[in-house]
Amino acid sequence: MKTTNKLKLISTSAVALTLFASLALVQPASAALKTSADFTDLAGSNAALKTKIDRMIADGIFEGVSDNTFGISQNMTRAQFAKVATKIYNIPVDLTVKVSSFTDVHADDTANGWAIPYIEAAKKAGLIDGVTDTTFLPGESVTAAQLDTVLLKGLGKTVSMTSSPWYTDAIKQATALGIHPTSKTGDQAATREDLVLSSFGAQEAFNAQKPPVVTPTNPSNVSIVGDYKIASVIDSGLTSSATGVSQADAEDPTISKFAKEIKIKVTSAAGEEIAIPGVVQSVFSSNSSIAKVGLSSDHHAYVIGNKPGTADVSVMVKIGDGEAKQLHVTVTVQSDPVTVKTLTAGETSITETMTVVGSVYTGNFNAYDAMDLTAIDSYDNKYEGTDVKDYKFALGTLFITNDIQGEAGSAVGSVMVESDGTVKVTGNVTSFELTAVSASGVKATSYITLVKN
Repeated sequence: MKTTNKLKLISTSAVALTLFASLALVQPASAALKTSADFTDLAGSNAALKTKIDRMIADGIFEGVSDNTFGISQNMTRAQFAKVATKIYNIPVDLTVKVSSFTDVHADDTANGWAIPYIEAAKKAGLIDGVTDTTFLPGESVTAAQLDTVLLKGLGKTVSMTSSPWYTDAIKQATALGIHPTSKTGDQAATREDLVLSSFGAQEAFNAQKPPVVTPTNPSNVSIVGDYKIASVIDSGLTSSATGVSQADAEDPTISKFAKEIKIKVTSAAGEEIAIPGVVQSVFSSNSSIAKVGLSSDHHAYVIGNKPGTADVSVMVKIGDGEAKQLHVTVTVQSDPVTVKTLTAGETSITETMTVVGSVYTGNFNAYDAMDLTAIDSYDNKYEGTDVKDYKFALGTLFITNDIQGEAGSAVGSVMVESDGTVKVTGNVTSFELTAVSASGVKATSYITLVKN
C-alpha cells in the first residue's frame, strides 16, 4: 500500500443522506448543559460563531478541551478527528476497546490513548485509515484538504484525487459550497474553528440538497430488489485462505467483497423510484449457518454465504415518519466456486520511469496499481483497485509478459512479475505487454513503455 497523507473515507451517497440526519447523540448531563458561554476562550468570538458552536455542542459533536476551555484556535489532530468523525456519522463506538490495530497508538499514551475506541470504530466503518498499514500518527494535524474531502464525501460528492496537488478538486468543490476553511491552502492545518464552521456549512448544504422523504401508505411501495444467489465462502474454506485481507474481514457481511447488499426500493404513488438513505433497522437470517447477515452503521443490510442451502432473510425498514415494515427475501447459497467473469484494465497504456545506466533499465512498479484492474465475479460482485490484489486468493490473478522490446544494438533484457504484482525490469527493455490473467482464464492487457529517469 502506498503511503499517503490522504484520509480514506466512506464515499457512498447513502451515507451522505444520513450525515446530519441522526446527530442527537447521548452526552453526559454535564456536557449537555454546556454552551459557548461556559468557555473563556470564546468570550471574544462573534455571535454567529457562538451560535454554531452551541449547535455543535448540543448535537454532541464537540466538547471543550477542558472544563472552561473550548480550544477554538487549536489544530485538530487525527485522534481528535477520529472521534468527531464517528459522532458526525453516528458510528457505534465500543468504549471497552483498549488495544489499537496501529503500532503507534497505545493505551498508556496520555495524549492519544483515549482515542483508541474512536480510531478503531472509524477504521472499521471505513471513515479513516492509517497513514500506512501499521501507523496512524494520532497527534498529526488534520489538513484543510482532508477536512474538505471528509465533508464532500459525506455530501455524496465525487472527489477526484488525480490532480497535482491531490486536493485541487476537493478545494474547488468545497469553496463553491462555502465549506472550505477561509484563506487556507489544502496543506495547512485545520483548527477546531475551521471544523465547526465547515461542518455547519455542510449541514446547510445537505439540507438544501436532500431528496424528498416519503412515507409509503401502501406496503407495495417498499420492496427488496435483486437476485440473492451467493457463494458458499466460509464453510468451503475459501475465507480461511484469505491473504490480502484478514479472515475476519473476508467473513464480515458489512465489509467483505463476497457479500451482497440487500437492496431496498421505494416508489411513489406514481410509480417513480425515490432516493432514500439507509432505512434498515434490523436484519435477521432464519439460518445463519447458511446465510450470515449484518447491518452497517449507515443502516444498510448485507448477506454473505456460509454453506450451501437456502435461508429466509427478514429486513425491518422504516422510512421517514412511517411505520416500520418487515420485508422478506430468500437467499440461496451455492457451492459453485467464485470465479472471474470479466476483468478490465483502467489503464491500458502505461508509462513508467526507470533508472538507466548505459542502455540497462532497472526499476520496480506494481502491476495491480499501474493497471487499475476491475473484476466482476461469477456472482456479480465487483472488485476494484486494491480489491483485485487483496482478493487474489479467490480470484487467482497472476501476470504474464509478452512482446518485450529493447533498444537496438544489444540483447533484450528481462521482465519478471512477482506474486504480489511487483514488476522487476532488468537490462535492455523499453516496452512490453503486461497481461493480468484470472484463474478462470479471463484476461486484461496493458502496454508498458519505459522511459529514462
